[in-house]
Amino acid sequence: MLFLAIMGLIVFLLALFSVIYARQTGGGWKFLTLITVLSALVTIYAVVKLPYWPYNQSQQSARKASSSTSTSASTSKSKSTSLSSSQVVFNEASTKRAAATTKLNEENILKQLQSNYQSIGTVAFTKSTKTYTITPTNKKYVKSLKTIKSYPSQNQKAITTITSNFKSLSKSLQKNLAAGYTIQLQQPDTTDKTLLSVQDGQIMTNNFK
Repeated sequence: MLFLAIMGLIVFLLALFSVIYARQTGGGWKFLTLITVLSALVTIYAVVKLPYWPYNQSQQSARKASSSTSTSASTSKSKSTSLSSSQVVFNEASTKRAAATTKLNEENILKQLQSNYQSIGTVAFTKSTKTYTITPTNKKYVKSLKTIKSYPSQNQKAITTITSNFKSLSKSLQKNLAAGYTIQLQQPDTTDKTLLSVQDGQIMTNNFK
């Protein structure tokens, strides 16, 4: 704008002098007057737009402040997005660690149960239902279970002992794993019948009676 103001002033002065000279000599002063007026307007406009005036400085300050605010907002948004992404990654990692720990605990307890009940039968774990299943295979134990089931009234003491042991085992599962795990005793010589099932210390199924 400073260059435009200087050039406008120069053109204005030249045109003004030309108008004065043309009037004195009787030449075409009207066109020169138009040039003078236009150059004056251009000069005034350029001078008004110079950054040295207080109101122009205020406008520039406002624009800078607005630009700074926009930049700050963009930076904050970027940081927020970055933080949100980091939080998602952290949550996924925590979930994976928790799942890995649970799986390891389930496998360790399965191995322990298999070791403790190997003289009685086999132990399997169904992850989808969180169920540990003891399937009797020992002939003497199988015979005892069949006798107890056939004559429950004469074997109440044995039934009480078995149910108490399974309640204690269920509470141990709840303590070492979490709520919702089931321990069940499969009926001998079958694949779909359960003699006893206990979850969180509560009897869910009791087919001894």
